[in-house]
Amino acid sequence: MQNAPIGPPVPDHLAGARPVNNVKLDYPEEMLEENREGRVTVVCDVEQDGTTSNCAVTSVQGGQAFSQAALDYVRRARYQPAVKNGVPIKEFHHPYTITFRLSND
Repeated sequence: MQNAPIGPPVPDHLAGARPVNNVKLDYPEEMLEENREGRVTVVCDVEQDGTTSNCAVTSVQGGQAFSQAALDYVRRARYQPAVKNGVPIKEFHHPYTITFRLSND
């Protein structure tokens, strides 16, 4: 009887795109009052424990008030870390796009 070859316990992957800790996005009050929507791209390093570090805004649409809200969001968020050979690793310069949309309720 031949055993199947042993593969990695977890396939290699990049850090997750969505937070795993149900963090809520805070919509900037002044943008709500002006009925403005926006989109911010932030680049962060994602640590082995899923926290972010070295975050920087790379683009903003809709107004600068969205920049700080997006940074606060990714700093509070926890992501699934990148994995290589079954071991969590730090991933550098992972891009996140944060979209601010007004609800149509």
